[in-house]
Amino acid sequence: MKSTVSQEGPTKVRVSVEATPEEVAPAIDRAIRKLANEVKIPGFRKGKAPRQVLEARVGADQIREATIQEAVPALFREAMAETDVQPLTLPDIEVTSYDEAEGLKFDAVIEVKPEINLPDFSSISVERPSAEVTDKEVEEQLERLRERFATLETVARPGRRGDFALIDLKGYVNETQVEEASATDLLYEIGSGRFVPELDQELDGTRQGDILKFNATLPPTYPGEFSGKEISFQVLVKEIRQKNLPALDDEFAKTASEFDTLDELNGDLRSKMAEIKRITSDADLRNRVLEKVVAETGLVVPDALANDEMSFRLARFADQLRGAGISIQQYLESTGQSEEDIESDLRAQAERNVSAQLILEEVGKREGLTASDDEVSEELAQHAKSLGKEPAELRAQLESGGRMGSLSADIIRRKALDLIVEKADIKDEATPAQ
Repeated sequence: MKSTVSQEGPTKVRVSVEATPEEVAPAIDRAIRKLANEVKIPGFRKGKAPRQVLEARVGADQIREATIQEAVPALFREAMAETDVQPLTLPDIEVTSYDEAEGLKFDAVIEVKPEINLPDFSSISVERPSAEVTDKEVEEQLERLRERFATLETVARPGRRGDFALIDLKGYVNETQVEEASATDLLYEIGSGRFVPELDQELDGTRQGDILKFNATLPPTYPGEFSGKEISFQVLVKEIRQKNLPALDDEFAKTASEFDTLDELNGDLRSKMAEIKRITSDADLRNRVLEKVVAETGLVVPDALANDEMSFRLARFADQLRGAGISIQQYLESTGQSEEDIESDLRAQAERNVSAQLILEEVGKREGLTASDDEVSEELAQHAKSLGKEPAELRAQLESGGRMGSLSADIIRRKALDLIVEKADIKDEATPAQ
């Protein structure tokens, strides 16, 4: 058998196969035996009719087609074993000629991974995001902490933005109450925008005992059959409560933390924020480097891999919407997007992700990177912990599904990115103003 490989495009190759009559002969025998077992011929036991009789019964064309169906898969597998081609998809077969006396010729077009020309990683220049913690950020964190220890005090004055109103809220369509838009003893922050804008507007300036009536349109993402529709509201204001924030002093530090002074609390917040920002900065840096490498490599992504990744992202997106109780139509209306917009965005994400994986795999291959048993065990333990499972349980599941190799692949890709970042030209981003 003779096979030749030619490039059809960045992600496709054509494998041309030529087989001699002697190499096709076993397929002819298999085809005849199979047909003989399928066709009932008077005077012969099933499967025992000679070829001449069988051919007279079913025709030479059917024997020819059966022979091709038997021969091509086996010959294609043999051709693949003789080359270094690794198909991503089933082949698109075209039989170019077949004659029992001359042999069989066919072409197989298959999708493969593209050739990857890696850039000089030292030419990849990116800025490392600043991990500096500013005074303003510490102050904002302190304010959030103060909010957690705020107290509410009932006041007689009119409500204003930032106050809390204790209300009975009832939504109606005609005379029917809309349960999804109704609540008793609801503590609502005026100006928070947590519901319809009209509620904030109506509550601003009201007093205890006021009764409000207005119409408003429920958001498209709101649960229930009246989402995106206008309904009538009636609101009873039962109390206005003022939010009182504790003073920022040593007493607050003792109440809100294990520290005795505000300076100690400030220092602890700054230290913890610095660690978080360091981790975030490292992750952002790696993403920036990888994005630049992907852009400079300019891979053409195989459709098979892009489609698989696209299917995964679409399924995850649909699961997220279902988990939030939102239909795709509600999401489209609330975001102003079309289904084509979403698919285009997810397709771009899928292609970037596949490109990144292919590049990192290629780096790992060229650098001879591996994952040790200890590293795989540690990776398994981390995954198991995040899933709330025992490592042995997760290992059994992965092994039964033939997916243990994915852990090693993850480790190798991570090591490959470590190597790229190490070689890249990294500059520190300007420290934000204090």
